[in-house]
Amino acid sequence: MRDKILNILGLLSESLLRNKDLFYDAQEIWDDLTQRGFSETEIETALSHIERMSLDVPGAFWSDSIPVHRTYTTEEMIKLSSRVRGYLWKLKCRGIIDHALEDEIVQKAMNLEEHPGLREIKTVAALTVFGYEHKYIVDRDRNICTESRLN
Repeated sequence: MRDKILNILGLLSESLLRNKDLFYDAQEIWDDLTQRGFSETEIETALSHIERMSLDVPGAFWSDSIPVHRTYTTEEMIKLSSRVRGYLWKLKCRGIIDHALEDEIVQKAMNLEEHPGLREIKTVAALTVFGYEHKYIVDRDRNICTESRLN
């Protein structure tokens, strides 16, 4: 099972390299994974791993000097429960997300057809953070390669 999870994570990373968004292109990515022979359980396990990996430890944005308050619009207050907003606040307090990532997560949640519950917002947040971290690492590695060629 561990090898399958690592394979799924690798395929998700490849999707990010192809400029896919793990949230907006989720159905296409999910279909690709199932066509490759991964079961729903294996894909869900990989997503749970991303949640644990991305959302359970203090992140790079932690700072005791940055305010963590966000003012929600009326529409956001209606669609996002206090439990969901509280969870996003917790992620920001722990430095896992910053203001920009919170805005992106809220925007994605607002685009969902149904009112997102805690389960859905965790998935949206995990995929957003995973995508951001992956993009940051790829961009950093590209810059290092460019710099080394210049020297």
